[in-house]
Amino acid sequence: MKNLVFILSIFLCCLGKAQGNLQFNQVLNLSFSNNNTPYTVPAGKVWKIENVSLSSFSAYFFMNINGQQIFLKNTHTGYGPEFSSFPYWVSGGQNISFGGLTSGVVSIIEFNIIP
Repeated sequence: MKNLVFILSIFLCCLGKAQGNLQFNQVLNLSFSNNNTPYTVPAGKVWKIENVSLSSFSAYFFMNINGQQIFLKNTHTGYGPEFSSFPYWVSGGQNISFGGLTSGVVSIIEFNIIP
């Protein structure tokens, strides 16, 4: 019983420390090419990158967030195992660019941060 009360008190304490709520804003389908198409996540928003559609069967997809390159999809390229790491969250104010071995479309859900 003591453990249950302790766990519940920790849980309730964590609920009080939340930074805000997310409110759906819009769906974005952003096109990119292999030359790092740049975007900026607006302040007060957060992007949930859901998936990417590539224009080639043998391709990879990456993004740069403030200069750090992150590979999120690799299909039939011979550059290692196939993988897909979605969803991926990006906070507001971040400079982000998409690129890869080919062009494509990134599917994103944008949320407003409500204090």
